[in-house]
Amino acid sequence: MEVTKRIAEYVVNTGLEDFPPEAITAAKAAIIDCLGCALAGSKEPLADVLTNYLNDLGGKPAATVIGRGFKTSSPEAALINGAMSHALDYDDITVVTKTHPSAVLIPAALPVAEEVGASGGDMLLAYLLGFEVACAVGESISPAYFDDLGWHPTGPLGAVGAAAAAARLYGLNEEQTAMAISLGASQSSGLRQNFGTMTKPFHAGHACKSGITAAKLVQGGFTSGTDAIEGRFGFMRAFSGGKDYDPEHTAASLGNRCFMVESGIEIKKYPCCGSAHLALDATTLLQQRETLEAANIERIDVTVNFDPPRSLIHSRPKEGLEGKFSMQYCLAAEILDGRVGMSSFTDEQVMRPEAQELIPKIEMKRTAGYEGQTSWTEPFNEVEIHLNDGRVLTERAQRDSSGALRGASYEDVRAKYLDCAAIALSPEASKQTLAMMDDLENMGPVGPLADLLGG
Repeated sequence: MEVTKRIAEYVVNTGLEDFPPEAITAAKAAIIDCLGCALAGSKEPLADVLTNYLNDLGGKPAATVIGRGFKTSSPEAALINGAMSHALDYDDITVVTKTHPSAVLIPAALPVAEEVGASGGDMLLAYLLGFEVACAVGESISPAYFDDLGWHPTGPLGAVGAAAAAARLYGLNEEQTAMAISLGASQSSGLRQNFGTMTKPFHAGHACKSGITAAKLVQGGFTSGTDAIEGRFGFMRAFSGGKDYDPEHTAASLGNRCFMVESGIEIKKYPCCGSAHLALDATTLLQQRETLEAANIERIDVTVNFDPPRSLIHSRPKEGLEGKFSMQYCLAAEILDGRVGMSSFTDEQVMRPEAQELIPKIEMKRTAGYEGQTSWTEPFNEVEIHLNDGRVLTERAQRDSSGALRGASYEDVRAKYLDCAAIALSPEASKQTLAMMDDLENMGPVGPLADLLGG
């Protein structure tokens, strides 16, 4: 089956009217959430390094760099905007692909939409198409891709999804779109071993840039294969370790299912790896019942729904970025401070003596009987806090597994946006951009929104 061509057909011929209202509302919430995270991320050290890099490169000022007050070429704007969106690890996730979908789609769609004068509705549709393509491909590859082989799914699947979104906004035909997706697939990358450094958010930025680069090159006459997803030496086989992948499943899914509703967008409450969130929820519930003092804790056992360490690879973190990928530090911070927020992940906070003393007392393990099974097979995490007086406090938290928008209401997302945007925008600009995004499907050209987001 010509799966890449089937994907291209879907991208070219699907309209906003083909998505249910629930999916459109969730997509708008995801866009709001992602751009808020990008504004907050624009003040991170990563953004300074990338800004200096882009200034050295130069480039046609066609697209806005969020929160930094300048424009550059659309691929380079996508690189830095994508990295900033993921810099705090505060951006959304989706279950079916284990990815951060919006950080690889919105920072790709916005620069292209700004460059070509596309409307808010056009950008919204491009986001939804990229999301559906990435999910359809991601669901059809081997679970070993994200469990065993070391790939960071956000990067490789993001390049494919971003290419689909950019191809739609550039108005490519079916053959050109198939080539753009194939060229995007050839740029797919991202290793989990780099978690806890600036390279993890770079994966998102690189995926955004790769998608735009692929579509722009094909638009200009560059050629590629049209079967890079399903081919004998293609994306699915390569990233599945050569087995347990099903290209025909991708083709059958597109247009017949809506992943935005089935898998949904999960909004993050905490600016750290999503694999720690259920345990943080459970610890919060325990704190609501009992005052927890670190000095009174003998040990903490955390039962998780994946074989550790997986994404949480830093059991003894020494830096703020490592702390975002440490179950031990995340729970220590929650217990010590009563809340995990953006200020929790500095080098100083991670290295404070009380945190470093509590960290070795915290251990992760997989639910008994589930060792070696696919991640997130069982939907809960459980926290057991063993106190010095012999008592054991236990709480379990489950993942929200229904609906298109999960973990937060639309109003919660709006409040989170205003909180994040305040780091880079004036109160008036924050409110104005939010009002624009609330009515995104009816908005004209996105240029005025992008200008305001520039800060």
